[in-house]
Amino acid sequence: MIGKRHCGKVVFRIKVLPTSAVRCNCSYCSRRSWYTGYAKIDDFEMISGQDYLKCYRFGAGATENFFCSNCGIHTHFYSTCTDPPRYAYNIACCDNIDIERLEVKYTDGRSF
Repeated sequence: MIGKRHCGKVVFRIKVLPTSAVRCNCSYCSRRSWYTGYAKIDDFEMISGQDYLKCYRFGAGATENFFCSNCGIHTHFYSTCTDPPRYAYNIACCDNIDIERLEVKYTDGRSF
């Protein structure tokens, strides 16, 4: 499955389709209206546009949050908070995934 930014400059591939989406209520995720899909390290691949990616870290700084410097859309994040580390990606960036058909799970990120 291919995901891309609004401007099309950043493109990524996920090898395993999500069966659910995660919504987090932390201050960062809730402000972005983020629907998260998770991918193992080997199941996520950047195809193009790495030069357009910018990284934002906050809190403990254990998560790299990436966004496109051209259009501002958040693409994915890399987290070492989990064992094993993993990627999370913005499901809304994948044209062929219908978020409405996915089970949405909620996580209380404000309590972390």
